Amino acid sequence: MAYKVSIIVPCFNHARYLEECIESVKKQSYGNWECIIVNDGSSDDTEIVSRSLENDRIIYKYQENKGLSGARNTGIRIATGDYILPLDADDTLNPLAIEKMISVFQKNPETLVVFSDTVTFGHIQKKSDLQEKFTLKELLLGNKLYCTSMFPKKCFDEGIIYDENLRHGFEDWEFWIQLMSSRRGQPFTKIDYPAFNYRSHPETSMIKEITGNNEKKEFIYHTVYEKHKALFHEFFPSYIALLNRKTFYEKKLESIYSSKPYRIYNFLKNLFR
Repeated sequence: MAYKVSIIVPCFNHARYLEECIESVKKQSYGNWECIIVNDGSSDDTEIVSRSLENDRIIYKYQENKGLSGARNTGIRIATGDYILPLDADDTLNPLAIEKMISVFQKNPETLVVFSDTVTFGHIQKKSDLQEKFTLKELLLGNKLYCTSMFPKKCFDEGIIYDENLRHGFEDWEFWIQLMSSRRGQPFTKIDYPAFNYRSHPETSMIKEITGNNEKKEFIYHTVYEKHKALFHEFFPSYIALLNRKTFYEKKLESIYSSKPYRIYNFLKNLFR
C-alpha cells in the first residue's frame, strides 16, 4: 500500500528560504505526498512566494498569527495524508527522507514515530547524534528528537495536537510526551539516514531566546509540568519535591542577595579587603 504523506510547512517571515525548502520536497524519491504551506501572518513576501509554488500537490493556507503550534495544527487539520511530517520553512529535506521514513511504517504499522539525525548548515555546520532508544521517563527530562519526525495522522485526529499556549518553543517536546504517554509500548524508531537539514542562523535563535530568558523558560516548564503532572509524579515522586524545595531556596537566596542590607554589607566587605 502506498501511504500518503502530508508535509506541513509553517512559515512566519521566512519567504527568502521557502522556495529552497519546497524544492527539497519536490525532489523526494517517494512520490505519494502533499505539501501544505501555512502562512502564519507573515509581513514579508511569504504569500507571493507561496502562490508561485502552488499546484495540485502544494497547498497554500493563510491565517492570522497563532505561533508555530497553531500553524502546524492548521496544516494538519486540512491534511489528507496517512502520515504527517512537519518541516520548518527554513529547513530542507534530503532526497530519500520520506522513502526511508515511510518504509518503517510499512514494515511495522505499530510504529508511532520515525525520527533521524540532522545535518546543521548555515551559520554553524555539524551533524547530530541522537539517542536511538529512550523511555518515557527520559523524555520527560528533555526532548530527544526533532520536530521533523513522522507520525500517523490518526493520532492528531484522536486529539493529540500541538499546544498553542507554548508560543515560545518546546511545543514539539510536549507533543512527543503526549504521543508516547498515550500509546505506551509503541516504538519511536530512528533511521540511519539524516532526513532533513537544519538551518542555523547567526541571529538569535528561539532556543537561545528561551535559555537566556528565565521568565520564558519558567513558563514553558511550568506549562509542561502542569499538563503532565501525573506523569512526573509517576516517574519522579521525590524529584518533584526536591525540585520545589530547590526553587524555594533559590528564590530565598535571591531575595537575600538582592536586599539593601546585604548589598551594603557586600560593598563594605569588598572595600576593606
